[in-house]
Amino acid sequence: MSPPVLDDDPLTLALQPPADETPEQRQVREAAEAEAKRVSDEIDEQIKQERENERRRKRPVKLLLLGEYLMLCSRFSLMESIV
Repeated sequence: MSPPVLDDDPLTLALQPPADETPEQRQVREAAEAEAKRVSDEIDEQIKQERENERRRKRPVKLLLLGEYLMLCSRFSLMESIV
């Protein structure tokens, strides 16, 4: 027998098992819920792994060189191209 509903929340009413549910129907419903939970947990784990991999991935560092540093780097580049 299902527990009494104390409020009129539509989601609670929608998720509540039917009052005339047979033991076989209950077993099928619970198996489907367990499978849905397993799939949901698997998806959550994949998302967690993707986030962890993204966090660990090395990203290139870009520098903006201004003034004397820019001139120094361009001189080294010119010297390397000559050699």
